[in-house]
Amino acid sequence: MAIGIGEPDAWNKGYGSEAMRLMLRYGFEELNLNRVSLGVFSANPRGIRSYEKCGFVHEGRMREFARRDGQYWDLVFMGILREEWEATVQKDKEGKNE
Repeated sequence: MAIGIGEPDAWNKGYGSEAMRLMLRYGFEELNLNRVSLGVFSANPRGIRSYEKCGFVHEGRMREFARRDGQYWDLVFMGILREEWEATVQKDKEGKNE
């Protein structure tokens, strides 16, 4: 699973996080998944932070996985379990009620 926001003018507006939250809800509620995982390049700190905001945790990395612009980048593996997602949803609900 991944999110791509290609236009720089659309970055840092929460669109990626909102899209991920919608996909996670669909995956856990409609498809009855127990986990969702993804890989993201270490060169994408905005993406990593967005996934963390949605509840994903770091599970591992493949060091120097790919070369881009003359530099090697790690592939970071992240995942979220149903119970972690449920806790994130509950926390978001409590934060909105305050």
